[in-house]
Amino acid sequence: MKKSWIIPTALVGVLALMQSCKSDPNSPGFEYMPDMYRSPALEAYSGYGFYADSMATRKPVENTIPRGFMPYPYPNTTEGYEAAGADLKNPIPYNKDVVAEGKMIYSKFCIQCHGKDGQGDGTVASNPRWPGPPPAYNGRLKDLPEGQIFHSITYGKGLMGSHSAQISQEDRWKLVYYVQTLQGKDLEALHSGAPQENVQPETEETAEEAATM
Repeated sequence: MKKSWIIPTALVGVLALMQSCKSDPNSPGFEYMPDMYRSPALEAYSGYGFYADSMATRKPVENTIPRGFMPYPYPNTTEGYEAAGADLKNPIPYNKDVVAEGKMIYSKFCIQCHGKDGQGDGTVASNPRWPGPPPAYNGRLKDLPEGQIFHSITYGKGLMGSHSAQISQEDRWKLVYYVQTLQGKDLEALHSGAPQENVQPETEETAEEAATM
């Protein structure tokens, strides 16, 4: 009787050995009570009777925001546009590297309509079928405040659609810095506290003229 446990124990050992020697290296082997740690997956947007609306995919809790995201408090209204221009300031410290990054972003998302030098002469805006070119940054838009530039990129303005899905908040502010250079603003003087005047942004033509002087 004392040896009656030997045979069952040997069988269990053989079964365990067979499970560990499976040819598939990705096989988890024998799983004891898999439901305890392998929960059933739900298909996105499929029906699920546990919830009253039967939707498996749930909306985030109201007022939930992604980690690291800063909510934008200005609404897409005339009042929001004016308030952004009056109150909103660029939170990114100014330096030349940031402006260079803004220029790169401009070349990807803005140059097609606004043109290389911000004159509203991009390839899209120059198409005869286009309703009309955007105003030049050093013309009608030369005094547009930084907050309104950011607001326009975020929500869109006129024929320009919103770019909030394509350009992150941080990159939008970098883009604002570069647009200010196209307005003719001397950012070095502006951020050093020294008096500054609007200057014409350098174009290929003005660079050639300066080289011959």
